[in-house]
Amino acid sequence: APMREIWHGWISFGLHALASPPFYLAMAGLGVATWIYLFNPSIADKVKQSLKPLHTILDRKYGFDELYMTVFAMGSRLLGRGLWRFGDQGLIDGGLVNGSARTVGWLSGIVRKVQTGYLFHYAFAMIVGLIALLGAFVLTR
Repeated sequence: APMREIWHGWISFGLHALASPPFYLAMAGLGVATWIYLFNPSIADKVKQSLKPLHTILDRKYGFDELYMTVFAMGSRLLGRGLWRFGDQGLIDGGLVNGSARTVGWLSGIVRKVQTGYLFHYAFAMIVGLIALLGAFVLTR
């Protein structure tokens, strides 16, 4: 049916809601809960003791909290710890940061031996480089 045939305005909508069974059930639940918990709390204790297994299951939310803590929370912590150990410590700190520092230290040890400060060493290196450059030029033609 088109909406205009069943819609009679906001006031009619509100009055219809107040006359429906779900509203009466909600009000009855509110009244019973108020009477038990505010005026006669011993009834709540008696019901809790008589329905102990059901209360335990509902209080523990069917065990879903423990399941989620075990599976998702612990799994996320283990995943994070693994990424930290192998990604951060192993790859970034071990390989990139400390590895580059070790490489620079090793390379500077080699270059330190090459750079002696003597002019004849630099002249010899230039002559060897010129011979290598001329050899590469001749061999590629």
